[in-house]
Amino acid sequence: MGLSAAFALVLMGGFFTLFSYDLEDVIFSRIVAAEADRLEPGHVPGITRYDGHAALPSWLAERLRPDAPRGEYEVPAGGHGHFHVAVRPGAGGDRRYFAFDVTRLTSTTDNLKRTAGLLIASALLALLAAAILAVLVARRLGRPLERMVEWIQAEGAPPPEDDGGVAEVRTLLDALLARDARIQEQLERERRFNRDASHELRTPLAVAQGAVEIMELDPPRDAETFDRLRRAISQMGLLTEGILWLARERRSEERCDLHRVSRELIALYGHLRRSDGIELSIETAGEVHAPLPASVARVMMGNLLRNALAYTDEGRIVITIEPSAWTLSDTGAGFGRAEPGSDSHGIGLSLVERLAQRFGWTLSIEALEPRGTRVRLSCNRPANDVP
Repeated sequence: MGLSAAFALVLMGGFFTLFSYDLEDVIFSRIVAAEADRLEPGHVPGITRYDGHAALPSWLAERLRPDAPRGEYEVPAGGHGHFHVAVRPGAGGDRRYFAFDVTRLTSTTDNLKRTAGLLIASALLALLAAAILAVLVARRLGRPLERMVEWIQAEGAPPPEDDGGVAEVRTLLDALLARDARIQEQLERERRFNRDASHELRTPLAVAQGAVEIMELDPPRDAETFDRLRRAISQMGLLTEGILWLARERRSEERCDLHRVSRELIALYGHLRRSDGIELSIETAGEVHAPLPASVARVMMGNLLRNALAYTDEGRIVITIEPSAWTLSDTGAGFGRAEPGSDSHGIGLSLVERLAQRFGWTLSIEALEPRGTRVRLSCNRPANDVP
């Protein structure tokens, strides 16, 4: 606004100055022309008639050509003053000159300071008026926009009723409501699909798990095939449980002991070790109660533990539990270094990442040197060390 006012001041000042000078010149030229065209000149004081170029004063003659055509001329004569001269044809082909001394009548230059003061005052008043108008417009637009921001930031809050009478704000609010409705519809459609698919899978999965438990009483001779079947059903159970949790509403008050869940997972999946030389261990200072449902922790950490068991042929798999993180380190092939054609648990990792985002956790995977992987689940909210 300051730059706009300054630019307007310069523009207006230049315009009025040029206009004032031009207006004075036009008035003086018309006065001297009217006097020169009279049948009997001599009615206007300050106008002197000269017959012939030789009759002109030397300081005026040197500024006018002897053959100057008919017309009016502005002649600044330095220390002698400022003149407007009308040239008319005279007797015998000579010229008649009517010199109008306007030195005392010229007021534009003398009034420039006063004019500049008026322009500055006008610019300041215009700036003040623009500032008041801007404040009024900002208040009218700002409050509805602030309410709209509060509504967007507050989850589940009703939309604001007051749009300040501004059509643009109402249009923006309607567009946001329409977009929010489309997003909610898509989310509900996804939750409904996840919920229905998970429930439909649970019954045949329970039957398959029961059959595996019965077969474990009298294992078949093809132990390798039976082991693959058991691992596939276990993995399917984790995926189904994770998908079902994605369809549920998050309950932030649920907590679980990460140490206890880790012990249960080692007991459940320890038999999947590829060799007896692989050591499974937990490093923790005690119980850590994290803001996470126990079933979700089993899905997330179970998928990560199964993934480590699938790619570790020898060495160690260590689970480290901290107040705000759960870390699994192995000495397997290393993330991104698995041989082509080997089993992949990409769906499981994707499910872990989505569940982590839903419950406010962060999943990070790091390849170790010379081999191995470190997978870390970090809680964005501090866990309680006291149950």
